[in-house]
Amino acid sequence: MKKLLTLLAGSTLAFYMQGCSDNATSADDDTPLSKGSVYVYTSEWTAKSGELRWIDEDGKLSKKSVEFYQDSKIVGVDGNLFVLEGSGTDNLILVDPSTNEKKWEKSLEDLANPKDVVKANKDEVWVALEGVSNFIKVAVKDGKIVKTVKTDGFEVKKGQSPHLVDFETRNDTLFGLFQRYTSTPSDDGYSKMDYSTPGLLAMYKLEDGSLLDTVQLVKNNPQVMGFAKGKLYVGSVGDYATADMYGIEVVDLAKKKSSAVVDGKSLGGGVYAMAFDSKDGLAYVAVYEGWGKITLAEVDLNEKKVKAIKGVSNITGSLAYDEADGVLYIGNDDAVYTYEDDKLNKVESAVKDVLPPYNITIVR
Repeated sequence: MKKLLTLLAGSTLAFYMQGCSDNATSADDDTPLSKGSVYVYTSEWTAKSGELRWIDEDGKLSKKSVEFYQDSKIVGVDGNLFVLEGSGTDNLILVDPSTNEKKWEKSLEDLANPKDVVKANKDEVWVALEGVSNFIKVAVKDGKIVKTVKTDGFEVKKGQSPHLVDFETRNDTLFGLFQRYTSTPSDDGYSKMDYSTPGLLAMYKLEDGSLLDTVQLVKNNPQVMGFAKGKLYVGSVGDYATADMYGIEVVDLAKKKSSAVVDGKSLGGGVYAMAFDSKDGLAYVAVYEGWGKITLAEVDLNEKKVKAIKGVSNITGSLAYDEADGVLYIGNDDAVYTYEDDKLNKVESAVKDVLPPYNITIVR
């Protein structure tokens, strides 16, 4: 019951802003990539549950589906598919991609709200928890929690989570992205959000989670990060309205400083989601211009140029870029689209009345 009550404290905007980007293919190295399987989680606020689907060999969204909690995220890691059931349920689930059946389910602490999964080693993964002041290492074999790392030192207001929302890895380092906003309950049942504190990047030892260092970000309420051409970029949405608070920044890890690459005015809105073509130094950005209008832009991170991509207008279902074949998968509010060689194409569904795309991942 405690988990269900947490939903009452969140706003509709909080649910709407759950779009995120797949980071399963964000490694920026020279290892040849095999073709992956594309999974799509479909859901909406009014649905009782969401549905896990996949793109079949015929290029259509699958007829078959598997139900999970409506507010869930899917993440592909090292050939595995994880389902992260959000606040109100707070579960971590491993799905076998060969059968699309559940292998195990691990109940997490109340309010955990898992947000991301990355590989720790061949047997374990790190799981980012947004709603509590810690993150965990989990055994892939059975879901057992083998280590917990506290993050309460990054809290802005004592007792409120620092909101860890994204992980990246590079060599022996684990990168954690903290939003660090605070909230105050109000009489109408919603919460008043304060995004005035800039985001924070923390670096940990990949193996044991020991804190190495931190970098103060220049933008507020970061949503996603990723590597392109060896550099780490962070996209922020700020308070959804103030241009100075959002945009894309690059982190100089050697100097422990971050600086803006594309400001909010040039971008035209906040970064709702972002996927990277790491080889060519491009970022595909779902730009939050306002409620019901999340457009798509291609950003040349080196030249700092922004190009609008027409044909999709409300990308509430995340972005995923497949480095293996150069295809961008787009979760617009009506369907999944692909973008390749400057061409936008709609992915047809094998059945009618499919729920809108909520997030997308690639498993390989």
